[in-house]
Amino acid sequence: MTSRLVVAPNWLGDCVMSLPVLRALRRAYPRDPLAVLAPRGPAGLFRAEGSADTVLVRSGLLRDAWRLRRRGFREAWLLPNSFRSAVAPRLAGIPERIGYDTDRRGALLTHHARPPGATGHQLRDYDALLLSRGIEPDRDAPRLPVTVESLETADSALEAAGAGRDRPLALLAPGAAFGWTKRWPAERYGNLADLLAERGYFCAAVIGPGEESLAAASAASARSSLPVLGAGLDPLELAALLSRARVVVGNDSGPMHLAAAVGTPVVAFFGPTDPGRTAPSGSPSKVLDRYVFCSPCFLKNCPYGHECMREITAEMALQAVEEVVGVR
Repeated sequence: MTSRLVVAPNWLGDCVMSLPVLRALRRAYPRDPLAVLAPRGPAGLFRAEGSADTVLVRSGLLRDAWRLRRRGFREAWLLPNSFRSAVAPRLAGIPERIGYDTDRRGALLTHHARPPGATGHQLRDYDALLLSRGIEPDRDAPRLPVTVESLETADSALEAAGAGRDRPLALLAPGAAFGWTKRWPAERYGNLADLLAERGYFCAAVIGPGEESLAAASAASARSSLPVLGAGLDPLELAALLSRARVVVGNDSGPMHLAAAVGTPVVAFFGPTDPGRTAPSGSPSKVLDRYVFCSPCFLKNCPYGHECMREITAEMALQAVEEVVGVR
């Protein structure tokens, strides 16, 4: 048997999109030990998904190298394309180190492949790497089960916010870790909350750490109540919360991918990024974009008027919600 390690991506949404890689490796080697090295937050997602036998939390380059050496892994799959992600497996002396030849790290790899062009969905980025080792990719969408404990935490948060079971739940996710250009204007979320409340929805804003001001701006723009949830939840508890919603409306972000992975319908706003690369996958979804001459730019700061996002109105979002909810 070969003890196998997967080095997970850094960002929450990227971790969600890497789940099919774990499934493919588990299917190819059903009896071999499989571990994941992941950031602290997303680590719980890999535990819940269940393909890996062990999930290790990153704790620093040298400490990680020492821990990996002690565990005696024979093979490491490097999903991030960075030079840094290859250093710990190399220092740990893992004999087989598999990854794309990017960021000048080819000398740190024992098996490398040319990265695919960024033309298809990011879910398919790892297929060529798997095929280069004779492994059939898992082409299904990411799927994430939620635990009983995480559901209990999510339900407690909803109860504290005043959400009852008699009204459908709409969760609005105004944040995005990449930068402000990915965010639909905060006041539009408040406008949308009012339109949804008029149609009988209970609405709440869902945020991550450091996004309190976004939620406050959204709530200040709403005539109806817009409680804020999520800041104290870990990613698995957030996934459980999103699974309770009738619909999730958000930017191209980790919560968007989590919602799709637990099967909740999603309305997603795209402007500076490309839905052909990172659209939600795994649940009914509707992408809203108003591409202008510079889209997608992938910039963290807009040199113009942010028209790609500002031209999307609350009424457009409401129509998209009605369409996506109707196909569930």
